[in-house]
Amino acid sequence: MNLNGKSVARGYGRFYLPLRRLGGIGLLCLTPLAPLPAWAATPPQDDEAPLEHQRHFEIPAQSLASALLVFGQQSGLQVSADSELLEGLRSPAVAGRMSAWDALDRLLQGSGLHWRYGEPNLVSLFRVDLSNAVSAGDMWVRAPRIRNFQGEMDFDREIIERMPAGNGDITSLLKMNPNVQFDDAQLSSKTPGEIDPANVSINGAKYWQNLFLVDGVGMNNDLDPAADASSAVSMTDVPGRSQGLALDTDLLESVKVLDSNVPASYGGFNGGVIEANTRQPSRELHGKVSAQMSRSEWTRYHIDQRDQQNFEDSTSYANQPEFDRLVLRSTLEGHVTDDFGLLLNYSSKRSTIPLKGYNANTYDAPAEGMDKDQTRRIDNYYLKGVWQAREDLSFEGALTYAPQDNRYFIVNGRDSMLDIKSGGYQANLRAIWDASLAEVTQTVAWSRMDNSRDSEKDYFKGWRWSPEKNWGAPGASSATVLSSEGNYGDIEQRQTTWSYKLNADWHPWQVLGSQHKVQTGLELTRQNAYYDRLEEFRYGSLLKATSTCSESDWCSLSPTPYFAGKGQAFTQLNVYEAGKIEFDTTAWALYAQDEIAIGRLTLRPGLRLDGDDYMDKKTLAPRFAAEYDLFGDGRTRFTGGANRYYGRNMFAYRLYDGRSALQYKLTRASGGADWGSPVRTLNNTRFNQLDIPYDDEWTLGISQMLWSTEFALKYVHRDGHDQIIRTQGRYLGQPASDDLSTSYYTYTNGGSSESDILSLTITPQRRFELAGTSSLLQLALDWTDVTSSNVDYATAVSETDLADPIIQYDGKFMRYSERPADNFNRPWTARLTTITEIPRANLTWSNFLRYRAGYRQILDTGKKVDYQGSPVEVWEEEDQSAALTWDLRLAWEQPTAKDQALFVNLDVFNVLDKVSVSSVNNSSGIPTYEVGRQFWVEVGYRF
Repeated sequence: MNLNGKSVARGYGRFYLPLRRLGGIGLLCLTPLAPLPAWAATPPQDDEAPLEHQRHFEIPAQSLASALLVFGQQSGLQVSADSELLEGLRSPAVAGRMSAWDALDRLLQGSGLHWRYGEPNLVSLFRVDLSNAVSAGDMWVRAPRIRNFQGEMDFDREIIERMPAGNGDITSLLKMNPNVQFDDAQLSSKTPGEIDPANVSINGAKYWQNLFLVDGVGMNNDLDPAADASSAVSMTDVPGRSQGLALDTDLLESVKVLDSNVPASYGGFNGGVIEANTRQPSRELHGKVSAQMSRSEWTRYHIDQRDQQNFEDSTSYANQPEFDRLVLRSTLEGHVTDDFGLLLNYSSKRSTIPLKGYNANTYDAPAEGMDKDQTRRIDNYYLKGVWQAREDLSFEGALTYAPQDNRYFIVNGRDSMLDIKSGGYQANLRAIWDASLAEVTQTVAWSRMDNSRDSEKDYFKGWRWSPEKNWGAPGASSATVLSSEGNYGDIEQRQTTWSYKLNADWHPWQVLGSQHKVQTGLELTRQNAYYDRLEEFRYGSLLKATSTCSESDWCSLSPTPYFAGKGQAFTQLNVYEAGKIEFDTTAWALYAQDEIAIGRLTLRPGLRLDGDDYMDKKTLAPRFAAEYDLFGDGRTRFTGGANRYYGRNMFAYRLYDGRSALQYKLTRASGGADWGSPVRTLNNTRFNQLDIPYDDEWTLGISQMLWSTEFALKYVHRDGHDQIIRTQGRYLGQPASDDLSTSYYTYTNGGSSESDILSLTITPQRRFELAGTSSLLQLALDWTDVTSSNVDYATAVSETDLADPIIQYDGKFMRYSERPADNFNRPWTARLTTITEIPRANLTWSNFLRYRAGYRQILDTGKKVDYQGSPVEVWEEEDQSAALTWDLRLAWEQPTAKDQALFVNLDVFNVLDKVSVSSVNNSSGIPTYEVGRQFWVEVGYRF
C-alpha cells in the first residue's frame, strides 16, 4: 500500500493530502515553468489527464537531475526542484509504456524525495523525511492503486508510521491486504502478552510457505516452522517460526506484498512474497528515540465464565491474566561524506507475564512460593551503509542481529526455567552497476538462525513430597501432584545460509513494433542445518516405594506420606545421549522473463528453473501475466495470469530422523538394586526424499477509474499439489526395518488444497476536505473459500483420513479433503482504512475498521450416516456471529526547535470493545474470545 508520491511499486494512484509547512526554496528549473508559491495550492480537481495519460518512456539510468530533464521532455510536464535536493542522487532506468506518475515514481525510487502536481503541467519535488522531520509541508499522501498485473501491494513509510502499530511486526501490517488471512488465535484474549510476529496465509497457502525477504535476501527459518509454543516443554522438540528475523517496522522504508502474478525472479513459496526494504540513511544527521508500552491494566479481557478461575490461576503460557509490554526504539543516521551514509537502529520488545508456578488447587503453600514470571524479548541491532562509488556504481551493506528469547518454566517444579532462543544474524552486501546493456545487481549474504533451548538443568525428577523433597504440597495423594525438579536439557538447532544472487534488468529494446524489457538472473544457496543435543539428559520414571538405596541421585529414603512413610526410588531411567543430526544442502535457480508491450497490450511470460540436492529434484515453473489497456489511457485495464509456484521442503523432515534413536532406557527392580543393561529406543521417524509442493494459479481482474475513484476487482484460483503430510509408514505399505519402530512415521506428498479468492478494492483518488482537515480512505473486501486435506506437516494423518474417504459435511457428501480449512479461512472480510490530517492541531487520526465473518468451528460429531450402503462420518460446521473491530491511532507532535519535535502516539485496538469468538474447544465447547479494548502509548523525540 502506498500513500505518497514516492511509490516503489508500479502504477499506484494519487491521493493528495496536505500536511504542514512548505518552506521557501530556491528552484532549479528543469523545464520552463512558472514560479511555485511557498504554500502549494490544492491540486487541480478537473484536469489530471497529463499525469494519467499512458505514453512511452525511455530514460537511461543516470544522475537524477539529468533523468528529470529527459522525463520533462518525454512527458510534456514541467519539473521544478531545489538543485541541492538533487545533488549526488541517481535514478534507475525507466522504460516502457506507463503513466507519467508511474515513471516519476520509478525515477524517485529510494531518493527520499516526494512530488506534487500543482498548477496544470507543473510537478515540483521536495524532501520530507517523516521519520525525522518535524513539519511535513504540503506533502500529498497517495492512496494505493493496485496494478503491476494486480498482484502487488506496497506499504510505504507513511502508512507504517500512521497506522496503529501495536506489536510493530511486519506481518501485522498486512491486515489491510484482502488476499492475506491471519491465524484465528492471533488476537486471543488469553495470550495478549506474546510478541511473536503474526502468522499469515496468502491465497490459502500454508503460513510457512511464504517467502520472507529483507532487502532482497531471504530470512525464512525452515528448521521446524510448524512447531508451536507447546514444544517449549517437549523433551525433544523446540518451537519454531517461519519468519526467521522478527524485525521491527521502525527500521523499514516499505513492505511489499506479492500475492499473485508473481514475477519469475521470486521462488521458494506457495503462498506469496513478503519483501521488507530497510530505510536509506538521511543526508543530514538525524535521530529518534521512543518508548512504547501496554499492560494488562490497559486491556479488557474477554474470558468465558467457565474458564475464569483457571485463567486467573494460570500456570501456562496459554493463559496470561497479567502482562507488561515495553518497546524501546532508537535511530541515528546521516551521511559521513557526500557519497557515504550510515544508519544505526536499535529496538527492543519486552514482555513480562506473571503466572503461578504451581497449580493453585493442589499446591496450597509450596516452599518456594506460588508466583513465577515468564518473559519474552526481541532485540534488533542494525547497521546499514550506502556508498555511491561512482555515477554508475553503488554499494549497500547491512549487518543485522535480531535475537529472541522466550523464557518458560515447567509447572510444579524447581530449577525448571528454560529459554527458547530464536532469531539470529544476517549480513549482506549488494552492488548495483548500471552497465551499457543492463542494470546488474549482485547480492551476497550470510545468515544464521536458531530454534534452540537453554535449560536450567540436564535432568528431570518428579518426586513425591517428603521432608527432603519439600517444595511441593505436603500430604498430596494425587498421582499428578509432584515435587519435581529439573528440566529437559540443552538443544541447539541451527540453520546457516550462504547465498548469492545475480539479477540483470536489460535495457529495453524494440522489435517489430513491440518493446521488450528482459530480466534474467541466477541464485546459488548453500545451507547447513543441524539438531544437536549438547549434553546427556536423564529423566526418571516408574517411581516406587523403597527402604534401601544403592545411590542417592535417583533414590531418597526421606519418608513420604504418599508411600506410607517409606522412601522413594525411580525404577526406570530414560537417557537421551548427546548427539548431532546434521546435513548440508545446495540449491540453485535460473530465471528469465520478458515484459512485452505491443500497443495497449502488455505481456509478461517467464520461466524459473530450480534445483537442489536436499530432495534431488529439479522444477520448472512457468509464469505468465497479461494486461490490456482498453482505451490506452490507463483508466480501464484488464489483467490475467497463469502461474506455478514451487514451495520449500522443511529441514524438520530430515532432522526428526534419528532423534528418538538417541534415547535408551535403564531399569531396575527397586531402589536398592543396580541398573540393568541399556535398551536402545528404535527410531520412530524415517526421512525419504519428497517431491516439491506446488500451487497452480490463474487470475482474472479489472481495474476501472471512475468518478476519480479506482475500482479494482480480482479473482484468484489456486490448486495446491504434493503437499507434505505425516503418517505411519505401514499405512503407505512401507513396513519397518530392524532399526525402526513398527509404528514409525514418515512424510509423503499426499496433501492437497484448493482456494478461491475474490477481492474488490475501492480507492478514491482525491482527498476529502472538511473544516480544515484532509482525509483519504480505502475500502477492501474479499470473499474466500479454502479447502485443505491436512492441517500441517507435523500433525499425523490417520489411516482412514489418508484414504480421503467420503464424509457428510454440513449435510452434503464430499471427500474428506474437500472440507473447508479450519484456520486462516474467514469466508469474507470488509476493511476500511482512513487517514485524517488535522494541521492546526498537529494531529493525525488514522482508523482501521474490519468486519469479518465469524469464527467457523469444524468438527467431527462422532456420528455416522449411510452413504451408498456404507457408513460415513458426519462433520458439522458451527458458525459464530460476524466480528467488527475498530483500531485507531492518534499521532500528535509538538515542534521544539528546528528539525526537532516531541511526539506522542496513542493506539487503541478494538475501540468498541466488541466480543468476538476466536476459537472453540472441540471437547468442552468453551469458546476463546479475541482481546477487548487495548491501549498502547508511545512517547518519543525526533531530532
